[in-house]
Amino acid sequence: MTLATFSSSLLRNLTIGAAVGVTLAACAGTPQKPAASSDPALSASRWELTSWSGHTIPHGDNGEPVILNFNVENGQGRVSGRAGCNQFTAPFSIRGPGQLTIVEAASTRMACPEPAMQFEADFLDKLQAVNHYAITGPVLEMKTLDGQTLKFYAREKPSAAAKVKFIYVAPQKVACSAGVMRTTCLQIRERKEDPWQNWYGNIEGFNFEPGVAYRLRILEEKVPNPPADASSIKWTLDLVVEQELISK
Repeated sequence: MTLATFSSSLLRNLTIGAAVGVTLAACAGTPQKPAASSDPALSASRWELTSWSGHTIPHGDNGEPVILNFNVENGQGRVSGRAGCNQFTAPFSIRGPGQLTIVEAASTRMACPEPAMQFEADFLDKLQAVNHYAITGPVLEMKTLDGQTLKFYAREKPSAAAKVKFIYVAPQKVACSAGVMRTTCLQIRERKEDPWQNWYGNIEGFNFEPGVAYRLRILEEKVPNPPADASSIKWTLDLVVEQELISK
């Protein structure tokens, strides 16, 4: 082999070796991200915070309930809801079975009286520390990196246009007319100082007991193309906030 042939062969081998080295380095430097899994059970309900050690949970008279909505669109997870005072939204990902990560949330900036603002700040901060979750029946538990547990209860997931309302229900029904039919109606009002009004429809999921006064949280939705003899408004029980046995 001549010197020129040897030099040419050496150069070719070095070039091939360098190319292979660059390819391997590129593969090592850009590892593929594991595909995030999804959990239909997480997105099937709204989740209301019901327990968090060391904290008083807002749920009506002491503030708006804390609600989480998980949704996945185009492969991207996003959790939104109310944090006690403001609305918020944040990206989330499920890294594997029972493994959940929630990124820093963006929220509206409405000012609320204390302790609501401090509770909200603590809650949004704690969401970023969530590491694991488990769903058992209607209960969602989130565990954080510092060992805390937040418990949520499943609520019906209404349409995006549904409104949350609070109403009082009187302990006795009254006689009323629904068209030509005589029946009995619930008496309802939104504020204690308001007069009672008859409610001619049903409240889905609500079992009225005579002699018990209630405060309910309901979901109000418009019914598209209702029958002529039916209401255009649908009420669904979301939560019994208070109930009190009224002595006769």
